[in-house]
Amino acid sequence: MYLDAYMQMRYEQARGMLAEVILEKSIQRFREQRLRRLIDQALDCRDEAAFYRYSAELAGIRKD
Repeated sequence: MYLDAYMQMRYEQARGMLAEVILEKSIQRFREQRLRRLIDQALDCRDEAAFYRYSAELAGIRKD
């Protein structure tokens, strides 16, 4: 009986951790896509300062 409860608890913990990883990756992917669009817009507008700002932010995300 105790082992079943323990296994259920471990299973729920693993599911929670997996959900957290999936959410973090989704957020990271969304931020990267957003920054790529902003970089493209900065290039289209020839906005050098914005280009470097967004590029640096994108590089920082990739280091994490």
